[in-house]
Amino acid sequence: MANSVSFNPMLTTNNYGGFSTQSYGLVQGVAMDDPAVRYQLMGGTLATSETLPMWGGVGIYANTPSYNTDATTGVVVGRGTTISANASGKLVGFSVFNQATAWNTWPQSPVPTGAGGMTVPFYLFGSDARIAVACDPSLAASLSGGAINQAVYWDFNAQCLVASASASYSVTSLTWSSTNGGQVAVVMSGATPVGGVGDSFTLAGATNSGTGSVAAINTTHQVNTFTNSQNFTFLLPGTSAIWGTLGGTITLVYSEAALPVQVLRVQNGNSKVVVWDPVNNVATWNNSGTAALILI
Repeated sequence: MANSVSFNPMLTTNNYGGFSTQSYGLVQGVAMDDPAVRYQLMGGTLATSETLPMWGGVGIYANTPSYNTDATTGVVVGRGTTISANASGKLVGFSVFNQATAWNTWPQSPVPTGAGGMTVPFYLFGSDARIAVACDPSLAASLSGGAINQAVYWDFNAQCLVASASASYSVTSLTWSSTNGGQVAVVMSGATPVGGVGDSFTLAGATNSGTGSVAAINTTHQVNTFTNSQNFTFLLPGTSAIWGTLGGTITLVYSEAALPVQVLRVQNGNSKVVVWDPVNNVATWNNSGTAALILI
């Protein structure tokens, strides 16, 4: 008779609930290994004007260093604020954790972060690098099973992929004061996506009883002090004669930008994404976050 066994000697099993952690996911800011692309990795110096530390998976701008400076430290980088061509703060690539060996961690802030003046590794658009970035869960669901060249947008405040290009919010009041050389207190009628110092937003519809041009108000600004998503300020140097009573039917436009990328993969949950705590100034991991792998 033919030899036979009553069990499968090649079958591997584990006890229910033991050693069964799911490891299929992405880590924000990590570029995939690729021998054809690894030499495209660049390094720059984080601008000392940045109000937040740098971590991986952040959309960045890159500026030529000032003359008579040490050019060996690379370009000057910071958080991008627009996708518009030739604009200041134009998004040119993404920071990564790869080779960020000197970034800081401590028990309360386990995400590696770089301070102003430290080196930031990054890849530029056109490098063909594959980088994991944070992604809105609803966008991930819509992208799943679709073409890799679907239009996606970048949320400069939340630093993640989103589905829509912009959203408008009603402003209750703008009040100028001489604090910090001149700043405007913004009070919103409801919650907004504005999340902290350094966030960008655009105002429209404001009027001014002073002599200053409203074009300096109805433009893009950055948050310089932050209480919550309904109360924050932006800098507007001048005097009370220049900036009197600010009124009008004012709207705040929260804008994202269409990205020249291809989405290769989405992972809804079970991915590590960065969470910044603006109160305690620490960066932690959300181990159940949603991420996307993009080809830049």
